[in-house]
Amino acid sequence: MHNFITGLLMAVGLSLISAAHAHLMVAEQGTLNFDESGAYLVVAIDPSSFPKADTDKNGHLSVEEFKQAHNTLFKAIQAQVFMTQGETQKHIEGLMLSPQTAHHGDQGEIDQIVVMGKFVGVDHKQELRFHNGLYGKNNEKQLAMRAKYKRLGLTQRFTLTAKQPTASVF
Repeated sequence: MHNFITGLLMAVGLSLISAAHAHLMVAEQGTLNFDESGAYLVVAIDPSSFPKADTDKNGHLSVEEFKQAHNTLFKAIQAQVFMTQGETQKHIEGLMLSPQTAHHGDQGEIDQIVVMGKFVGVDHKQELRFHNGLYGKNNEKQLAMRAKYKRLGLTQRFTLTAKQPTASVF
């Protein structure tokens, strides 16, 4: 089952990456889609959330800087985007990052990073919370999230900020 999920996430990621000029998701928005095995995450993060990746210090993240900082970005996302179930922290499995360039202007500049993966084994009935600690330069942005468990008819919207980085889910 784990190999199937990993393969599925990789196939989705590859198909998304090939659409480099189309925005896949509105910036600073995300979704959590639940099923019996966990929650699938798709979220668009502002690249200014990763100032260390901007090696030329021009205030923008280029495609080349993204490639060079790929491992650093993975670690930062794993540390800052997670769920908690009671006292247990759940990290993203099958994590994929898809840099999205601007529709207009410099095509070598990334204006959002789409983060995809799955929180395996989370139970929507057990003190579940979602945490995001990435809010762009100066922590001025907010993240609008939608959680959905279609089979059960559950939907929830919540907004996270640097001052309120965590929300209960369902």
